[in-house]
Amino acid sequence: MKKLFRLGTATFILVSLGSVFFSQVSAAPKILKFATAYEVTNPMTTSMKWFANELEKRTNNNYKTEVYYSGMIGKPPDLPNLCANGMVDFIFTGAGYTPNLFRLTRGFELMYVTENPHAQDAALWEIYHNYAPIRNEWEKNGLIMGSAMGCGNMAVQCINPVNNIDGAKGVKFRSYAAVGKLVHMWGGVPISISYAEVYEALNRGLIKGAFGIPFVNVYDQKWWEVAPYVVDTGIGVYALTYFAISKKSYESFPPDVKTIVDKLREDTNIQHGQWMSNFGKECARKIYNEKKIHLISWTQEEKSKAQKMVIPGIWEDWLDEMKKNNLPGEEFLDIYRKSVKRYEKQYPFESPYAYIKKLK
Repeated sequence: MKKLFRLGTATFILVSLGSVFFSQVSAAPKILKFATAYEVTNPMTTSMKWFANELEKRTNNNYKTEVYYSGMIGKPPDLPNLCANGMVDFIFTGAGYTPNLFRLTRGFELMYVTENPHAQDAALWEIYHNYAPIRNEWEKNGLIMGSAMGCGNMAVQCINPVNNIDGAKGVKFRSYAAVGKLVHMWGGVPISISYAEVYEALNRGLIKGAFGIPFVNVYDQKWWEVAPYVVDTGIGVYALTYFAISKKSYESFPPDVKTIVDKLREDTNIQHGQWMSNFGKECARKIYNEKKIHLISWTQEEKSKAQKMVIPGIWEDWLDEMKKNNLPGEEFLDIYRKSVKRYEKQYPFESPYAYIKKLK
């Protein structure tokens, strides 16, 4: 009897311990991986990190996030495929790194459409949800738009002053996608390198300037240590950074988590817009007060001259590419321009260049 009692007690303890063990295993948080092409010091990753932290909070830490910077999981061109395959769950990168995947979406990178980043973000979000050819392009590539995290007003950062369009002739500029064509049309020499390589390339003199620099990055990235001139050429918002969710990962979420993620996508749009406005002004104040960066704004005459050299030619190049690939380029561009005009009225925007002039 005592043996049976001891055996029963031991069995009970083992079963209890097993229950506790399996309960702990089942309660272990699921790890979600975030990957970005940009380094940890890049201010543009702020909203991605906010999304990751909020996701943990709103799921009561049932989901934990790991963020990998500077292409640690894969090089920038590889990130969309890694995300589509579920190797990572979220990515933050630039459409220009994979031009063949996002042919139609690259229409958002056309220059001289708008100088208002809030209008671009709002148009991107609206068109993604309401225009099937864009949404289908994303889903065909295994991605869902996480949030419209545009990179805002752009700058050209240079080792030497570029005071006008003639000053761009013969200069080696970091550029990519449509911006590379613009540099060529201006008489410059486009050099394709990734964002993370720009500082070293400037430092070694391999390039003399760099396009594709969000104004909000100009101060904190400290490229002014080797390239102290920041140029406002007037070409507007011409790059598209994007935050995407793996379609495979999203569809694996239970309904309550999908609801949390969808609400968070909307909230991140608002958060990113507020951050961009506030941080852009903070960056402008530092530039004005510390005098480490020399800001050059081309005259309106120079801006108009530069625009006439590339528009409508650069748009037509893109439209020709769309026709060759049986994509509705003309229809998209018409929808995009109308959407931007509407949102420019809804979300008035003062550029950081104009803000600095007011400080003076």
